[in-house]
Amino acid sequence: MRKILLATAAGFAALVANGATPTAASAQTQATGQTPAPGLTLSTTGRIRFHGALIGQDGRAADNGRKLSNYDFNTYGRVRFDLSGRSAEGLIYGGRIEARIAPQVEAPTGNANVFLRVVNGFVGTPTLGQIRFGSNGVLAVPQMFVGHIMGTIGTGLWDGDAGDYFFLGQGGIVPSSFWYSASGNVNRATGIGYYSPQFFGFDFGISYAANESAFLGGCNAATATFLSCDRAATVDATSARKFRNIIDVMLRYRGTFSGVGIAASGGLRTADTTNTIPGVARGKDPTVGIVGAEVTFAGFTVGGITTFGSANRGFANGASLLPKTGAGLDSGLFSWQLGARYSFGAFTVGAAYHELRSEGSVTNANNLREKGFGIGGSYALGPGLALFAEYLYGTAKESGRDLNALRAGTQDSFKSQLFLLGLGMGF
Repeated sequence: MRKILLATAAGFAALVANGATPTAASAQTQATGQTPAPGLTLSTTGRIRFHGALIGQDGRAADNGRKLSNYDFNTYGRVRFDLSGRSAEGLIYGGRIEARIAPQVEAPTGNANVFLRVVNGFVGTPTLGQIRFGSNGVLAVPQMFVGHIMGTIGTGLWDGDAGDYFFLGQGGIVPSSFWYSASGNVNRATGIGYYSPQFFGFDFGISYAANESAFLGGCNAATATFLSCDRAATVDATSARKFRNIIDVMLRYRGTFSGVGIAASGGLRTADTTNTIPGVARGKDPTVGIVGAEVTFAGFTVGGITTFGSANRGFANGASLLPKTGAGLDSGLFSWQLGARYSFGAFTVGAAYHELRSEGSVTNANNLREKGFGIGGSYALGPGLALFAEYLYGTAKESGRDLNALRAGTQDSFKSQLFLLGLGMGF
């Protein structure tokens, strides 16, 4: 199966090299995937958000007397540059560069760090489909999944601004791991993908990334160490293991019947792991399936998504990579989510609940279990201006694992909750 998938992905790469020009078939592809007017167009969009939050979580106080405040503000911004073109022969092409503010780990009163999150392009025709290439916005799973309602409510609830920027785990875990969404680290890998046109409501996508590195990778002169090289096929016991040959395959259906919209998708992601030196256990090659669906009628949307297979939390590598054999430390992951959203006038409100079971710590025989609930909404004050409100509650537990190393004893569960109010401006 893997050889077939690799050969297929290589074939699509050859298709591009030979000048074939497949178009946007995905509702989640960027706006530049739509057919532009003949010529070349550059557009700029951006977002500014300001949040205030009340935060409650385990681990707020440590035995040495330090403690966390239970309220905070933050602000966040990003800017996108989209290029859209169309040749006289009907060839459609374009690309996106997106820059964002990075969280400040040190020197919190200093200048914000800015990083490039997206650099990608596409080329295609309406009849042949679309080839996408670059870093982020290319792999098929995050481009085509259906049913992740949580990520479409407010700022995204557990997959939004709050989970990334307000919780300090003190070694703990909050239930904000969605390996298939744009927040998943592997989804930023540099790759190439093909997306078909829609036939009778169906379309499909397949993508390939040689490894999980994004942009220039780690094999340049400025980082001339073998262990950071993204081409490394073997690593020793002290090095971070890496994923290689990442393949996504997705099939999706979208249709409307008497005013009822139906969407469903299914597929998988698989990858190789780098070998280790003789005598050291090799990591398990991960393969995870994903199935989701949603139904929309009269402003209501109800949906769900599930993932399952041989991988750890977040389709993770490194120290959390599942061992190939041994001591019951190779349990796979299983997650599910149900959610509903309702839009009326300027308001959008909704709620979602999800659970995730995974191996967690590969030095602990027990499994990690996470539960997260969120409710929230948004109100459009005017063009490009909106208010957000969210409430989140989550738990994570792994028996025998200490989730708060700053306190004496073993705290093997971690609870967190948050109430957020925000103001967003888009342009």
